[in-house]
Amino acid sequence: MEKVTARTLGAWVITVNPRKTDVASLLADGHAGGDWCVAPNYRSRLMAAGQPILLWVSNRSGVHPARGFWGVGTVLGPAVDMHDPDDPRLHVPTEITTLGEPVTAAECAGTAGLDRLEMLRSPQQSNPSVVTASEWSLLRARLERAPEAPGLL
Repeated sequence: MEKVTARTLGAWVITVNPRKTDVASLLADGHAGGDWCVAPNYRSRLMAAGQPILLWVSNRSGVHPARGFWGVGTVLGPAVDMHDPDDPRLHVPTEITTLGEPVTAAECAGTAGLDRLEMLRSPQQSNPSVVTASEWSLLRARLERAPEAPGLL
């Protein structure tokens, strides 16, 4: 993938691992916002208030029933260093609404233009991942069908 720029960015993606996070509770709450950990790299330095962000639930272990996009929202501010010597990661504030039904990995893999999503090609990549501007256009059309989506996109 090319280096991410403001021009090529569609939306940021936070990946949640069900082996480390209680995904069922997170999704049942309807809200997955708050501060999410991101790697201290050039991508996290590009994160800014107002940019779209998606929640991707991984499922390589089979712990959660459906791998895919389970939330949509907005970045609320830049990624910041919490000055914790035990945690070198940055933290980015977000507002994310969870969806009752995901846009699944299988649906993405079977859709031209989404079949090369970074989460499908490189599932072990650290946060934040990214969808390109063209991928975001295709995803928005799918996300808009969710009852929770009005006003989020």
